Amino acid sequence: MRLTSFLVLMLLPTSAALAEDKPGRHTHDGFYLRGQFGLGYLHSKATDVDLVVKGAAGSLNLELGYAVINNFILYGKLSGASASNPDIRVGGTTHEGDPDDDVSVIYAAMGVGAAYYLMPANVYFSGAVVVNQLSASHEGTLEGESEAGVGLHLGVGKEWWVSGNWGIGVGAELALGRIRTGDRSRDNWDVTHVALVFSATYN
Repeated sequence: MRLTSFLVLMLLPTSAALAEDKPGRHTHDGFYLRGQFGLGYLHSKATDVDLVVKGAAGSLNLELGYAVINNFILYGKLSGASASNPDIRVGGTTHEGDPDDDVSVIYAAMGVGAAYYLMPANVYFSGAVVVNQLSASHEGTLEGESEAGVGLHLGVGKEWWVSGNWGIGVGAELALGRIRTGDRSRDNWDVTHVALVFSATYN
């Protein structure tokens, strides 16, 4: 019995060392998947008249890609932010959103980007070029949408390993977009969205 216990104690450090040295463990290589959800602020301004739509917004991001070299990742991105019952400023007058109105303004984007991790701190910086669009709905029914525009998404964050390949973390996202209305008689929009996000990453 004592001999068995002695062998177990001798093998435990070896097993732990093998687990630590497992290829790919706590390394940003190969397949990459990140999901994020966050809370922030959406600000949309018409470019030629004093018209602003703004409000608190929830957001979701999904990134799928591959680490071409360790710590450097190329990915495709889907992103969306929704402001429920936003405030509307026309001229110098602001009309505050009313929950009974059940109005939502949605900012959606799709594009490609890159991320780089500073190791071993596990801090990342990311950027993506996207095609984006604004739409508005009332009581769940789409009331109108813009044509596609061009935008830029920037991100920074910190993650902590919770397994060999999974990490969770917190970060911040900034999205900037110029969006066309599709009607020459109406104004285009400049869109800014900022958010604090929580992330789960497999890599």
